[in-house]
Amino acid sequence: MSEISEALCKVSLADSGKRLYFSGSELEYALFVHSLSFLGRLLCFEKGRSFFPIRLKEKQVPVNIKQLLKALVLLIVDPAASTTGTSRRNDKNTYESTHLVAEVFKSLCSTEAMCSASVCKDDIMNTLLSPVAQLLDGAIDHPVPCEATLLHVADILCIIASSTTGRRHLIHGEGKGLLSRTKSSAAHLIAEFTKKALSEKLSSPCPNAVTGAYLYVCRQLYNTCEGLLVLSQYELHTCIAQTWRKLQDSEKGGSSTVSSSKGDDPEKYKDSYSMFSWKETLQDNLLNFASTAKGILLLQQTGAFSECVRYMYSRYDKKLQVSKCEKFGYGYMVTQVAATSPGIQALQSTGYIRALLSELWSSLECGPQDTPVFTPKTWPVDPIDRSSQKHFIRLVNILSAFPAVYELIRGEALPSRERYGLRDVPETITALIDRIIIVDSPAKIHSLFNYEQSCTFGLRVLSAMVSCLDTYLLLQSQYKFQEFLFQEQDANKLDGSDIFTKDALSLERNYILVKTFMIGGPTERTLPSRTLEEDKSGSIKAPTLFSSHPIPREYQPNIAGRSAMKQENDLSKFLGSGRPEKKPSVWVEKCRDIFYKMAASKPDQAKGNLLQQVLEQTVAHQCHTQEEAIFHLFDFSGTDSTIKNFKLSPLQLLGIKTAVRYGIHLKVINTTSESTENLTQLVKLTGCFLRQQQRSLKSSLRFLEGGYPGFDWFTATIFLIFNGHAERAWNFLHKFSSLGASGYLWMARLHASLLPISLLSSGIPPLFSSTAHNIELVLQIELPLVASAFTMSGYTPSQICFHWLSQCFWNYLDWLDIVHYVTVCICLGVDYQVYLCVAILRHLQEEILSHMQTQDLIIFLKEESIRRFHVLDHIKFMKELETKYRKIVLSDMMNISKP
Repeated sequence: MSEISEALCKVSLADSGKRLYFSGSELEYALFVHSLSFLGRLLCFEKGRSFFPIRLKEKQVPVNIKQLLKALVLLIVDPAASTTGTSRRNDKNTYESTHLVAEVFKSLCSTEAMCSASVCKDDIMNTLLSPVAQLLDGAIDHPVPCEATLLHVADILCIIASSTTGRRHLIHGEGKGLLSRTKSSAAHLIAEFTKKALSEKLSSPCPNAVTGAYLYVCRQLYNTCEGLLVLSQYELHTCIAQTWRKLQDSEKGGSSTVSSSKGDDPEKYKDSYSMFSWKETLQDNLLNFASTAKGILLLQQTGAFSECVRYMYSRYDKKLQVSKCEKFGYGYMVTQVAATSPGIQALQSTGYIRALLSELWSSLECGPQDTPVFTPKTWPVDPIDRSSQKHFIRLVNILSAFPAVYELIRGEALPSRERYGLRDVPETITALIDRIIIVDSPAKIHSLFNYEQSCTFGLRVLSAMVSCLDTYLLLQSQYKFQEFLFQEQDANKLDGSDIFTKDALSLERNYILVKTFMIGGPTERTLPSRTLEEDKSGSIKAPTLFSSHPIPREYQPNIAGRSAMKQENDLSKFLGSGRPEKKPSVWVEKCRDIFYKMAASKPDQAKGNLLQQVLEQTVAHQCHTQEEAIFHLFDFSGTDSTIKNFKLSPLQLLGIKTAVRYGIHLKVINTTSESTENLTQLVKLTGCFLRQQQRSLKSSLRFLEGGYPGFDWFTATIFLIFNGHAERAWNFLHKFSSLGASGYLWMARLHASLLPISLLSSGIPPLFSSTAHNIELVLQIELPLVASAFTMSGYTPSQICFHWLSQCFWNYLDWLDIVHYVTVCICLGVDYQVYLCVAILRHLQEEILSHMQTQDLIIFLKEESIRRFHVLDHIKFMKELETKYRKIVLSDMMNISKP
């Protein structure tokens, strides 16, 4: 090559000032660039990778892909090159190869097959992270890696972490999984480096640009449940928040720039970040803890929750992407945040809800200002017009969880007025309810341009909201919406007759009235159609309408009563043997084993009195087991007068009536008046018992004012399981209150009690931060397609599972399956809460993927019962999950006093 360049040097053209030759080093560099680009493209394809290993003339041993990749990495991280990297880049006579090699390596990492097969190897990763390891070690004999080298490495790690395979390799290492819990993986090195860089504890100063780049890699890990599990020990949320607070303090002090280090030579390590950019970087990475249920709790405990939500809204409002490596916007994160009381409070303070309602109203009715319309709107043919569908889903997302709804509307009267302007836009949820749901005056009717369309929209929102039974009780006790719907149905009758005019609104009202009156699983109630349907003969078939209670019999299927027959089996013999064990834990293990075998082989025998005995005896033995009884068993110190004077809210009184009505329908209790009195007494008794353990909290959250604000569905479930025997139910609940499982099955149990103040004041229950978080953890590993469908839909598995579990699956499963759910979680372990929800989502996988395509996943999951699912039919699958994940899930759930 040098001979050719020398020959070209001798060639010249007259009257030309241009150089007509290349030097030897230039040709070598051109060959290097060509070869590098060629190899980079070749390795991206499976057929290209099949050429390796390649034999070279000057080498006896063939060169394989691993050796080639390691050589490329060394070109990026070579200490000798990196120490002079800055000067080289500024020297025109020196060729910069590091940047080019880094770009080619990033393209290889972005090819998932290549990344999985060849890049995700411990040798390559150790070489790539060698500059980071050098900075951490602080060895004097090693040269300090330059900023450019560290940034190249961070960019490559970002690409690797953006794929599932690459992220798991960073978290666990080569060939290792979730249970390995090794500390030698790349994630630990990156997290430790980032933590020390944030705390300014590195031996050499680190520029903010570098710290921000590695913090972003950590963020790609901790915004998944799997990554957060590994990185939680480094408490990065605390480090980021502390750095951010210091920055705010220095900003208030009038400083315009922030020192990136404590070094003696500030010019050498001058940071390219301005104070604003660095502050925004910290806030952005802190916000991303809100991607998971447990992360929301960690973020809330930093004290920066509201500021981060405000920052999120500012980006959401500008339609900005979450980050350079994430394809979706903030919709998923908004839904995750809105599932909690502090989250919805923060969202409301940002103006998010006001902006959402303004956009919704512009789509549904009109905007606040006149804008000329040259093309008339298409006439809507669907109940929710396509132009309003997105706003409908966004609205239902934030009103999905009861804590959020309670925070927004509890104690808020409807802002009814005598006159409404045609351009008046509702700015709160109560104002929206007033305008398009409870439209009970001529002034409200005349203020709507599209009365039928807007009211249909409002009734669909109401239907989605009342799918949560606590929300139904709150709306009915506060606004009496059922009475309004009955009045509207009555007004729809033809004069002087009982014949109803059947239109879109009357059918929607009919559906909601049946849905809110009848409690039951998929086979225990029949919901009317929302449309007029044709039968085989071509005639129109309309559902039966009504304008007062009781509802028509056709919506109340007959349910067989309890069987009095007793069946002898291994479990009944074991429970009836009465042989005491020296250790209660031994008895519990034997009972678990026998119960599981019966549930797996003869599920039809698991019913009735047998399950009552399992529950009573299991809890009685677990009370004396140290692993299960993690709470002190308090004695009830109240008196009869204390119980009698205990006041129940209108919501709770309505809940008692609803529960008794369900019990009568199931035929597990007999008389309405006696059962109502017994359940009322039981709810008061448990309320008094729990109140004596509660702490008074100073909080701005309405949800934390006083006792548990929702209805105690678990107490009602136990009452019905014991056929209305209040004393047996109370004895069971009293003993059960000492078990760790009570904190998850019994929502009222830990409300404002027993936990550390920092956890109590967060307003985030363990059912959300632990159970729901672990459901997402297992789901991301076992059912990645389902997890992706939720992400693309902007709805979270944690939210729907929290909904199901907080009301004990009422309205979603049949009664026997609800009893099986309670028994399985108490007998086999409370971690079966997680496995059961994963089994349900696995059962619904096809429907979930289908409704993700039609963009109504949240409506399907909230409004539809879980059909053709029986708990014990999936007990073997749940056992498999227990074998894989119990060590992680159960230990997290039982460590209830820590986030």
